[in-house]
Amino acid sequence: MSKKAPLKQNVRFEKYAQYRDHSQNEKEKPENFGKTFRKLMSLLKGNEFAIVITVVFAAASSLLSILGPQYLGDIITVLNEQVKVKLQSGVMDFSPIYGILKTIFFVYLGSSVLSFFQHYVMAGVVQGLITRLRRNLNRKLSHLPLSYYDSHNKGDILSRITNDMDNINNTLQNNLIQIITSVVTFVGVFAIMIKESFTLSMTSLLPFPISLVIAAIILRFSKYYFRRQWKVTGDVNGHIEEMFTGHRIVKAYGHEKTAIEEFDLINDELCESGRKAQFFSGLLSPLINFANNAGYVIICVIGGYLIIKGEADVGSITVFMAYTKMVMQPITDLSNIANNLQSSLASAERVFSVLEAEEEVVEMEAEKEISEASSVQFRNVDFSYVPEKPVIQNFSLDVNKGDLVAIVGPTGAGKTTIVNLLMRFYEIQGGAIKIDGTDIREISRKNLREHLGMVLQDTWLFEGTLRDNIMYGRQDATEEEFMDAVKAAQVDTFVPTLTDGFDTLLEEDGVNLSAGQRQLITIARAILASPDILILDEATSSVDTRTEVQIQKAMKNLMYGRTNFVIAHRLSTIREADMILVMQDGRIVETGKHSELMAKNGFYAELYNSQFAE
Repeated sequence: MSKKAPLKQNVRFEKYAQYRDHSQNEKEKPENFGKTFRKLMSLLKGNEFAIVITVVFAAASSLLSILGPQYLGDIITVLNEQVKVKLQSGVMDFSPIYGILKTIFFVYLGSSVLSFFQHYVMAGVVQGLITRLRRNLNRKLSHLPLSYYDSHNKGDILSRITNDMDNINNTLQNNLIQIITSVVTFVGVFAIMIKESFTLSMTSLLPFPISLVIAAIILRFSKYYFRRQWKVTGDVNGHIEEMFTGHRIVKAYGHEKTAIEEFDLINDELCESGRKAQFFSGLLSPLINFANNAGYVIICVIGGYLIIKGEADVGSITVFMAYTKMVMQPITDLSNIANNLQSSLASAERVFSVLEAEEEVVEMEAEKEISEASSVQFRNVDFSYVPEKPVIQNFSLDVNKGDLVAIVGPTGAGKTTIVNLLMRFYEIQGGAIKIDGTDIREISRKNLREHLGMVLQDTWLFEGTLRDNIMYGRQDATEEEFMDAVKAAQVDTFVPTLTDGFDTLLEEDGVNLSAGQRQLITIARAILASPDILILDEATSSVDTRTEVQIQKAMKNLMYGRTNFVIAHRLSTIREADMILVMQDGRIVETGKHSELMAKNGFYAELYNSQFAE
């Protein structure tokens, strides 16, 4: 059996099996890149003046560059005449050449200066476009519902914000000006060529349709592989992010080899997609150059024939051949730019898919503002994450001000879903949730959440001082309020052991603290926010028994006068709750106080006793 055989037997790796089945990959169809391009260009609105300036500078710069060969032709003509004078034993006069050289110098200098300014202006336009796109993307991410993040890999989302945005930036920065310059150069040069010789000008266009056919064929293939390349780049980032955040578990269960094999599968596919994308894009330039050079040879032959017949002189044919090279170059450049745009549009497509994702339910225009939140009512609430699999069914509940409501039940019963619906992280599909008689859908999310505080079992701390992390709950809190929250959450019990006290710099996610200490900090943050309704979702699950007792004492005082929801698996922590809701399959199967439920000897008693069974 090969070393990678176990991957085929593991359900976890089924999604990566496609990377070995290229026939499945081929089923993916490229999206409409033309539509994506129009969306991208629509972001240039408001920069019309800058774009016009850039076009003018590009046109002027290109026209000056176009004049160069004409002056070179004049030099060749002068030299040819002077050679004839020399052959006739005359004295050669090079003074006209010096004047022409001076003119050429200023022509090319002017072209370079104008080129500099057009790049400078366009850099501002492109950076403005990328800035707006990033701003729109950031705002969009803040308005997406939790369901979007639940169904998308975090690493892939980050890849769209970083890698895909950088790809768009680099492509536009390098190619927008080139597009303008190439078009202006082609039009200007070809106009001069027609003036010089209509027959030779038409002959120089012979490679053009061949180049178009070659570009169309190659771009068709490269478009698919560029799109594939950036998708798999997101998968690579997603895998790295997942393995990095969970590296302790990976090591603890000895899955380093499996993680490496999984990465190799994705990385190999990225290599294959990138190789094919670059292969097809690399074919474009040499093939088009071959077609153009073939046309150039034809022009040389015809030009030589015209010189022999005396219908043209060497200088004019030399100038025309130089212009032939110049008119072919924009064709090659535009073909390469089109190839680069394929990569950029593949990234833009991924970014726009986020921008066009369905946002949270739009709030009512005249949403109500509440100054206080106390009682909560659930009225026949129905909810499901997936339509055919209901999680909450016909759920009703009345919670009065100051009540401590404990929600218990087996995993998947719907405990956390209840508080998610109360916070409006998800919208209900039926019934209503009311606070003091007001439907929460009529209250702005911002105003609603100002009155709710939540402490999750999964702590979240950012890179900053311990003080900064606690003050995140309320930035304008006084020092006295800060210390009250610290003491109430028992944070002051371990702060003296830290090197810099409250100014200790926490690493990302607080990895330099214990799990219990991190939980205490998040509790202090919620206490400082002083919410009307407090939600504790397994808030003491990571705290040792001694600390848990201390927190319970502090929370008893803090809960006074507030409405409190506590979700707990350790039933010993909620024996003093005013009401215990026992949930099973999205329904309340029992309600009452601890003593009442134990006396019933029902489902709650079974759960409670099972935790203390030998």
